[in-house]
Amino acid sequence: MKTTRNLRSFKGLCKVAGVSLLAWCATTGLAQAEGFSMTNIQLFSTNKAKADAFNGYGTADEDLTVFRAEHFSGWQYGDNYLAMDIFHGDDVGGGAAGSFGADTKHQSFFVYQPRVFLPGLKNIANGESFIRNAYFSYRREQGSYGDFYSDNAGISLDLAVPGTQFFEIDFLARKTNVDDGTKWLTRIVWLAPFNIGRVGAHFDGLVLVKSTDDFGTNILSQTDLLFDVMNKGQLQLGIRLEHASYDDPAGGDYSRTSPYLMAKLFF
Repeated sequence: MKTTRNLRSFKGLCKVAGVSLLAWCATTGLAQAEGFSMTNIQLFSTNKAKADAFNGYGTADEDLTVFRAEHFSGWQYGDNYLAMDIFHGDDVGGGAAGSFGADTKHQSFFVYQPRVFLPGLKNIANGESFIRNAYFSYRREQGSYGDFYSDNAGISLDLAVPGTQFFEIDFLARKTNVDDGTKWLTRIVWLAPFNIGRVGAHFDGLVLVKSTDDFGTNILSQTDLLFDVMNKGQLQLGIRLEHASYDDPAGGDYSRTSPYLMAKLFF
């Protein structure tokens, strides 16, 4: 019975993902004067999706499947990042489901983050400095869970960190529809390709640290270990380890670590 239910869930996710991907392609097609661009879709799944009152994508039976689309592009004055997640499972988010209503099988989360070079600070490293580029950055987050949204703005830096192909750190002031006053967000993202013999591998990651009114300092990290199964890493398979921690308003500390099986396809 559980296998049949999971199959129905996967088919339902594919339908939602297909519609969302069409909308995604239309959005990314509007990019202008791109010096480069990179688009990928991801599918990852876990049976450790413990209830999560802050992030909102725990499920009743802890089974969760996630579809993600990402687009990153660079142009003359900076770059753009877009990401869309669709979460699918049994009663995703529980009673605080938000815009999809209670007992929903889906949640969504959308991010748009453009960056513009600060005057005179493009390619400041010239291959020698620790800071490669400095930007003004804006970040918009929109989530279905709790009908959440936030606006973030501040400074973003590209750093020359040994062993990484790309390393970004952001320091952003933050306004949300659930917190009073101005909060802050620190974001770190890196790409670290390497080889094991003739096999290409990737140690990539994302860390988000946020201040909140009710949940203290929230930490969410996603660390990927992926292996190339197609030429030049067009298709990658592996695992994602996600960790979340924050203060539980009901008392005590919340913490979870969720391992995912993962596939990532580049276009």
